[in-house]
Amino acid sequence: MTTEKNQDNTSALPEDQNVRTVTLETPIQRGAASITEIQIRKPNVGTLRNLSLQDVLKWEVQATNVLLSRVTAPALSINDLNQMNVSDYTSLAVELTSFLVSAKQKSQAALTM
Repeated sequence: MTTEKNQDNTSALPEDQNVRTVTLETPIQRGAASITEIQIRKPNVGTLRNLSLQDVLKWEVQATNVLLSRVTAPALSINDLNQMNVSDYTSLAVELTSFLVSAKQKSQAALTM
């Protein structure tokens, strides 16, 4: 009886707003393992060290790759990112940059569209 109650409480837990999951169209192969989902953790200022925020927001590949390699789980290497399907990479970049823009800026951008 308590097990069922715990399961109900677990399913009611709110989603972590600091983590996003991207399902890949083309899985990444690592030996026998196939990675089909990547979690992206919300970056903080420390994860942006030695990077230009402007380059990341413009999706400049080198800057975006460095930042993604710092905030993904399982951790993606620069080589993993360079070999990735473009549509999967774009999905990761969209989720990453959505963390870097405030809710107010997102709503203002939606009003201008």
